[in-house]
Amino acid sequence: MPPAMADNLDIWAVDSQIASDGAISVDFLLPTGIYIQLEVPREATISYIKQMLWKQVHNYPMFNLLMDIDSYMFACVNQTAVYEELEDETRRLCDVRPFLPVLKLVTRSCDPAEKLDSKIGVLIGKGLHEFDALKDPEVNEFRRKMRKFSEAKIQSLVGLSWIDWLKHTYPPEHEPSVLENLEDKLYGGKLVVAVHFENSQDVFSFQVSPNLNPIKINELAIQKRLTIRGKEDEASPCDYVLQVSGRVEYVFGDHPLIQFQYIRNCVMNRTLPHFILVECCKIKKMYEQEMIAIEAAINRNSSNLPLPLPPKKTRVISHIWDNNNPFQITLVKGNKLNTEETVKVHVRAGLFHGTELLCKTVVSSEISGKNDHIWNEQLEFDINICDLPRMARLCFAVYAVLDKVKKKK
Repeated sequence: MPPAMADNLDIWAVDSQIASDGAISVDFLLPTGIYIQLEVPREATISYIKQMLWKQVHNYPMFNLLMDIDSYMFACVNQTAVYEELEDETRRLCDVRPFLPVLKLVTRSCDPAEKLDSKIGVLIGKGLHEFDALKDPEVNEFRRKMRKFSEAKIQSLVGLSWIDWLKHTYPPEHEPSVLENLEDKLYGGKLVVAVHFENSQDVFSFQVSPNLNPIKINELAIQKRLTIRGKEDEASPCDYVLQVSGRVEYVFGDHPLIQFQYIRNCVMNRTLPHFILVECCKIKKMYEQEMIAIEAAINRNSSNLPLPLPPKKTRVISHIWDNNNPFQITLVKGNKLNTEETVKVHVRAGLFHGTELLCKTVVSSEISGKNDHIWNEQLEFDINICDLPRMARLCFAVYAVLDKVKKKK
């Protein structure tokens, strides 16, 4: 299949002709009322762009009225037409995708609910205010049920310890079964792993048994570091967790190393498993932030929740193949019939299956009138409802009879 063509007017598209040189002209609005336009790389991070802007701000009036650079953040209108504050400054400009290349420098706010709503809107591609404006009861009922389900899920996390939270949020990917010919991929029956401490350039390699637990790797790395650097602060293997390098994936627990999916894939591909020894205090900090967010989500005002749909009424279901009553219709009236007032009008109805007449035709009574002809008459056919075949057709013929000669017209 040929690659899809991007809109040439989309400045955030990779192959856009507008930003073919990799730079985009961005308008910056400062709190002092100053307007600055800069050429910015489309793949630059928000932090880098703010540093670029701050270097230029020194050359403009009223710079002394601005606070420290860390007191500000950018805000824009995103692709979902929602005002978004760019608190995460590690994001790239091409990932933020403002509706227009205009960034406003605003003072940092601390409303977690608005920030969460903005992130949700970016993820689903539609602003939450658009959902709130919907009057569809089925959509509101679905949102209410999903909210109730989500609240039950986050409620189950309350009270967990940090290690249980880690198991729930980042469950280790392991497989108890042993693959065939896996031992042939090992180095003399040993597994080679590389470990380095976070915020350190030291990398240690170990040849260990594939049935070793991850906590033993922590112990070996700590002992190796003490041997090279000498005795520092007392460290325990339980104070660290192995993290897969370059991933948000953790290797911990009582399972053998060879059962973890990442290590098994490295062995099969003959690549070296790389790990980072992360301090547990960092994991605990993530856990505490998550608990604060959960508590804020539980305590959010739920007064604007949509009302639930009324329960559906149960209807008595009957099958036509069990109905032995004659087929009947009610002939109500006919409008705008082009006839004279003295002419008698009849309606003849018949049931057909293809060209075959299923029963005798039924004729209505005579009605006269100029435009509207009202019958309110019930027509009964000489066939039961259960005997009607599929694709049966009900056909009508409207005709007039002259009073003098009784001739069909």
